[in-house]
Amino acid sequence: MEVLFELPDLQSAEVLEPSEVDPQELCKEQYASRKGMIGPFGLQALASIDQTERTTISFRIYRVGDEYKCLMISDQTR
Repeated sequence: MEVLFELPDLQSAEVLEPSEVDPQELCKEQYASRKGMIGPFGLQALASIDQTERTTISFRIYRVGDEYKCLMISDQTR
């Protein structure tokens, strides 16, 4: 599967200091449902044949130094 998202304005991405943040902790804090500058946006993966079990996969874009990083989150509490 290939998914393509168009993001026209990355300059507004939130700054993330990787030495201060643990991505796994962000997921535990229901981070996927908090609104950010770019995200969350994402898709739902169907996990059963009858399409009753769905997993939401969210993405958020951050600026880390001079680069941009994408954090992929699956909020297990939802």
